[in-house]
Amino acid sequence: MKRFRFVFRALLIGASILSAPALADSVIRIAVPDITSLLTENRDGVYQKILHRALDGLDVKVSEQFFPYKRAMLVFEQRGADCIYSFTEVLERRLGEDAVIASFPLGKFTYYLFTPQDADPVSSLSELEGESVGAVIGHETYLDGVLEGHAVNVIWSKSDAQNLGMLEHQRFGAMIAAVPDIRPFLDKLSYDPQTPLLESYDRLTCHNTEANRQFLSHLSAEMKRLKQAGVYEQLAGTLYVEFEDPAETTEHSIVN
Repeated sequence: MKRFRFVFRALLIGASILSAPALADSVIRIAVPDITSLLTENRDGVYQKILHRALDGLDVKVSEQFFPYKRAMLVFEQRGADCIYSFTEVLERRLGEDAVIASFPLGKFTYYLFTPQDADPVSSLSELEGESVGAVIGHETYLDGVLEGHAVNVIWSKSDAQNLGMLEHQRFGAMIAAVPDIRPFLDKLSYDPQTPLLESYDRLTCHNTEANRQFLSHLSAEMKRLKQAGVYEQLAGTLYVEFEDPAETTEHSIVN
């Protein structure tokens, strides 16, 4: 378990002397992965609404391009995008902690095991040894550490909705999904909220460049203001998950 490193550190001390109008001189390219309920091709996902509201207060131009989950991260890694929603700690491991920087959180997410509504909740993967579970393709970037050491057969599908269908048809006994993503389907599922598999934060993650440090400095200040003013909760509605400012908390933890 690692302690959260405040993403701007001393790097932003120098960036803070740059003028805000400079943000408008170029376009920030953002890769958008498909995350159930939170990021959509129609640009109406919860995180997109929050980011767009924050950008209203900034003199900066952005362009967004939607990709399948794994493709979005590949585009970012190959520098086809300046920033990407989510994947902060994954990209820190792949590219190095100093290679990427990240914003104030867009939200918090927590992975759980889900069973059909009429079934008893499953508290841990140990209860499913030798059985099959469902998960979404690409989520192994987060779940590999959770699954390590457990003899479970993971059936990977394209979406949470597809996994729910297979769960209802008894293709497997449980599925792994994240809250708040899965909330629209919770009336058909059972889970134990006291036994999370993994907890972390979704942020806007960017390559560590001078322009991006300046961008995230202004963006994070506005995002934090919106969160404190209750705008996050207003925009997210039933998908809202309360979280404290993580500057002094654990950013990423796996619950064994």
